Amino acid sequence: MLAFLSAVDRMNVALRHLVGATLGIMVLAVGLQIVVRFLLPRLGIIASVPWTEELARYLMIWCIFLGAAVAARSGALIAVDTLPDALPPRWGDAVRLAALAITIAFFGELIWLGWRWVEFGQSETSTVLNVSLSWVYLALPTGSAFAIINIVAFIVEHRIRSNTPLAVAEADNPENTLV
Repeated sequence: MLAFLSAVDRMNVALRHLVGATLGIMVLAVGLQIVVRFLLPRLGIIASVPWTEELARYLMIWCIFLGAAVAARSGALIAVDTLPDALPPRWGDAVRLAALAITIAFFGELIWLGWRWVEFGQSETSTVLNVSLSWVYLALPTGSAFAIINIVAFIVEHRIRSNTPLAVAEADNPENTLV
């Protein structure tokens, strides 16, 4: 089990770097669009870079799904803790475990739905970049599969440390940041 957790943590380091790079490229594309659309016309230069908007949108989709997968490793996905915190620790853990099982089922459904969209996207191309939309839609099953792996790792880690409650990660923990 420790080997599994170590492999998942290495995977998440790579995912964090990928999310950071994707976010950086997205910011550059949006920045270029701002310069070309608003600043250059003030200098009398009329130019167009329509690909920046499309690229930023598609990179945002990948950032969201990969970022959610990384957040799942530390239990940082959105959760309501009022009920589990009000219960005795054993019952609270049972409720949290049930919520994680439902989350795994949700991501499993997203994998299935995402593959259908990937198949659909094979016959479609983006308007400006002229890339297959299946590459964009692939973010859905990919991020969902990574999220399931990370949720399982989160559960395993807390079961190995049996005295640690299956609680949601604290926001001020530096391990919970994506980049």
